[in-house]
Amino acid sequence: MNHIHPFTKFCALLAASAAFAVLPLAAHDGDMPASGEHDMGAMKSGSQVTVTGEVLDMACYLDHGAHGEKHADCAKTCISSGLPVGIKGADGTVYLLIGEHKPANALLADYAAKTVTVKGKLVSRDGLNLLENIEIVK
Repeated sequence: MNHIHPFTKFCALLAASAAFAVLPLAAHDGDMPASGEHDMGAMKSGSQVTVTGEVLDMACYLDHGAHGEKHADCAKTCISSGLPVGIKGADGTVYLLIGEHKPANALLADYAAKTVTVKGKLVSRDGLNLLENIEIVK
């Protein structure tokens, strides 16, 4: 009968565990998910980007996933009252939207729950995405 020493089994299990623990790190090369037609991995913070997606009332979206036409009136009210506004790109990436050192709510309230294209400077930090100095692309 072939008998393997328990310590040898332990070392093999430890080595296999370490290999599997490193696999996700090797597979993730730091690229961020794509948004719309853009590969965010190719886009760097500080670059000008264009994103097409649904204008979101960030408070309701983050709190209970509210979005879409059924939420349009509430979203417009929340955005108009000064709550944060964002956009959800075609790939599901969400961006907070601001103007040039000021809120962009007045510009975006009428577009609540509608699909628009915005252009702005991308800033990403700690998993959060921001487009600043935004303008609506017509």
